[in-house]
Amino acid sequence: MSKQDLLDLIDKAGKGSIEAAEAIAEGYFKGSFDGKKNLEKAKKWAFYAAKHGSDRAAEILARLG
Repeated sequence: MSKQDLLDLIDKAGKGSIEAAEAIAEGYFKGSFDGKKNLEKAKKWAFYAAKHGSDRAAEILARLG
């Protein structure tokens, strides 16, 4: 995933897209954005999405511990 893809997702998440926040959390969790995992950012985005009802984000949070 490119840096532009990440910026587009952040823009969508900022406009209320929980699906975009989930994708950001998963991308940081898997290291999809720059080849490196960023578990701190994954946790931040997963918490936001889970707080708004995302089961997928809740699963990421559970994996992060």
